[in-house]
Amino acid sequence: MPKLKILVVEDEQILAEMYQDKFKKEGFEVIAAKDGKEGIKMMREQKPALVLLDILLPNENGIDFLKKQKKDPELSSIPIIVFSNFDDPETKKETLDLGVKEYLIKSNHNPREIVEQIKKYIKK
Repeated sequence: MPKLKILVVEDEQILAEMYQDKFKKEGFEVIAAKDGKEGIKMMREQKPALVLLDILLPNENGIDFLKKQKKDPELSSIPIIVFSNFDDPETKKETLDLGVKEYLIKSNHNPREIVEQIKKYIKK
């Protein structure tokens, strides 16, 4: 059975690598992007089962990413979980209005907990 693919959109390399390692150990295939623009491009090319998205990104932030994803019929059904340390109620509401499944604060969750959250939204 092919591995399910997760796209991690995270500009902090250490965090991106830590989550990639954890997801690979859990049996997922992992691809990564450093900003929203690269993330949308990778979504179109790779069609991941789920996206783990940071909000504060260079070039195009997570909100820009979500707006583009929602408008694209090919991408709009791919579940997205935001994981960010940007704990702003208005931003959280906006992401949920744009269809995000969860808005997780990085500092409140360890990698194992993030894996458990994403498993809830991935279709096997």
